[in-house]
Amino acid sequence: MPERSDYGAALVRLAPRVTPRDRQILAGLYDHHVMTTRHAHRLYFPDAAERRCRRRLLLLHEYGLLDRFHPFPGRHVSAHWVLAPLGAALVAEHRGIEVSELGFRHDRVLAWAHSGRLGHMLGLVECLALTTEAARAHPVARLVCWDNERACARRWGRYIRPDAYMRWHQGTVELDAFWEYDTGTEPLTKVRRKMVGYANLARYSKLPSIVLFAVHSDKRAQHLQEKLAADVSDMVGAYVTTHARLAAHGPAQAVWRAAGSLEPADRLTLVDIARRHPLPEQGQG
Repeated sequence: MPERSDYGAALVRLAPRVTPRDRQILAGLYDHHVMTTRHAHRLYFPDAAERRCRRRLLLLHEYGLLDRFHPFPGRHVSAHWVLAPLGAALVAEHRGIEVSELGFRHDRVLAWAHSGRLGHMLGLVECLALTTEAARAHPVARLVCWDNERACARRWGRYIRPDAYMRWHQGTVELDAFWEYDTGTEPLTKVRRKMVGYANLARYSKLPSIVLFAVHSDKRAQHLQEKLAADVSDMVGAYVTTHARLAAHGPAQAVWRAAGSLEPADRLTLVDIARRHPLPEQGQG
């Protein structure tokens, strides 16, 4: 990481060239680690052609704010974008903290190209993109917040370490839910053990702990629903869908099945889930 005197001069030079949307992109890459060009297009350029997004990302790369890699050499794969050191410095300046407080390491960021966790990171960004698109498509829906794994650990690490947390508003309904993105690498017994933490958090907070599991296949979804059937209650909810259903319909639609549900066609929307676990101020109406 360059010294403040080095990157400070570069930030001053770039100040008139970096737009508010550029800052959103940089912050998003810090929060979510890595994105493809398509993810950035869907999240930050929803009303523009993808080539406009690509040109802007390339310009930010020329400025030294972004870095990129292609994890599968020889294949036609979208560029994968990550923060460069100067981009991390700009994120720190915007948040009013020192660069060292970000915990950013350029070598670690580039090593994600070879990491077994890359698919998990990209899967979570895909869930964020799908949820953002679902909110845009619905006139009374809003994705109020989406906190990453790092933010969740700071807030609830004593009890749980979810992959993400979201607050969803739709009409008069509000849903606070945790996301667990499953790639199939963990045994279901280990996945089930996470529910102990969610139950403890619900007892401590007096608020429902609602967990959304996105898994890679219908078979794993069915097995997980069966495994979690004994762990759910009014205060602890577990809902399961597949990556394919999320991609085809979006998370706001009826793609979720409750743990322990016996009816294959009994699928729920986010509004349905919220109404099954009303917040204290919402009551039962």
